[in-house]
Amino acid sequence: MKLLLTTIIAIMILGDVTFAQEQKNNSSNNILTQASISVTIGGSFIINGTFPALPYERVDQFITRMYNQAKQNMLSIAKDLKTSTTILKNINEEYAIRGIILKRASGEEKIIDLAKFRLNGNFDNNPYLKNDDVLIFPVVNIKQNFFYIEGAVNSPGTFMFVDGDKLSDAIELAQGLNKAYENIESAEISRLSLDGTKMNSFVVNISENVPLQRGDRIRVLGIPSQRSDYYVKVLGEVNLPGNIPISKSSTTVAEVIKKAGGFTKLADVSRAELIRGANAFESILFSEQLEQLQMLRMSTLIEEDSLYFNIDEKLRFIRGNGLVDFTKIFDENSVDNKFLVQQYDVIYVPTKIDLVYVYGQVNNAGYIKFSEGKDYSYYIEKAGGLGETASNIYIIKNKSRSWKSAEEDNINIEPGDYIWVSKKTPRTFWYNLEQASRIATVVSAIATIIVLLTRI
Repeated sequence: MKLLLTTIIAIMILGDVTFAQEQKNNSSNNILTQASISVTIGGSFIINGTFPALPYERVDQFITRMYNQAKQNMLSIAKDLKTSTTILKNINEEYAIRGIILKRASGEEKIIDLAKFRLNGNFDNNPYLKNDDVLIFPVVNIKQNFFYIEGAVNSPGTFMFVDGDKLSDAIELAQGLNKAYENIESAEISRLSLDGTKMNSFVVNISENVPLQRGDRIRVLGIPSQRSDYYVKVLGEVNLPGNIPISKSSTTVAEVIKKAGGFTKLADVSRAELIRGANAFESILFSEQLEQLQMLRMSTLIEEDSLYFNIDEKLRFIRGNGLVDFTKIFDENSVDNKFLVQQYDVIYVPTKIDLVYVYGQVNNAGYIKFSEGKDYSYYIEKAGGLGETASNIYIIKNKSRSWKSAEEDNINIEPGDYIWVSKKTPRTFWYNLEQASRIATVVSAIATIIVLLTRI
């Protein structure tokens, strides 16, 4: 199939009828006919043959043009999508840009490395073409004919190996040494035996520029910089809110608040929060799903408890809070003073509020001004009293969102708290009849079991 496609495209490029038509429609081809040279392409390329080229074309320009033209012409013969798909599958998308052999009529032979040219712009690796030049493309076999480089370089990766490659070539293709590293003087080369069962690793000085072999894996050694854009976002009632720069794992929450200019007069320090969200867990070794599976693997939770546990786990990932008492962060004898912040932490200092929110089964739900020492009944009365379907009364604490029954002793109402009144389920005749039916069914089953046991 590939040979047939190659033959067709060669005819389309070189045939008199096709070429004559292109002369009328494409001015660039008109130029080729006026002052062209002949260049032959061989080896592992999308098409082989001899083609016209401009005398001022360089190798990279010529092969890019030939590749795109060949691909376009192959697709132009397709009459439907299915044929186009078949053609695309047979087109050799990948061709070598290293180790290309340039043979000239004079007998000169040169190895072209377009990968280097595209990195450093050195035209020695992208010369002008001459009449009767021949370009031979090697086979691309990156699985066996390769070297790999990583470590203190700018662009780690796998590259095609070319005979004669040295350590400096690998570093050049990896876009040079990474200046974020320090003391970059050596590299470790790991070299497998032919059968792949033995590996020889050795360290060389970079200045030695040792020759490489196929399959070499190189690790350029250097001390990586720990410098990064570490910061904590501080929001709310501080004098200088925003992103506060921190060091890696050594800045305390007290230091952050000082850098943020301290609390304002409107700050409700008792309700300030340190939020450690999902970004704090970013790691290839850590994921929400993996953490959940590990947590549940050996648990003895029943189904109902598992549901609540999953809710708590979800909240931990979305918004995990650091338990810090911000009223004590400037007390040097307090553990809160020593609490260390992390990258992606958010500190939120809310504004003082002097309200309590009452809602649910009350006649007028809404915010009510806080009154020191008043219990929940005071606020319910201010909200118009209980509705006809009112049932249980709950106090939801503002900071922790914990629920407490209003019937508990010593429940203090604080600014920002919520009072919620639940709704009593209506008990109609049909509801009571259904409940009685269920009880009768259970009693009947128990009686049957007792009779059976008695007979036994």
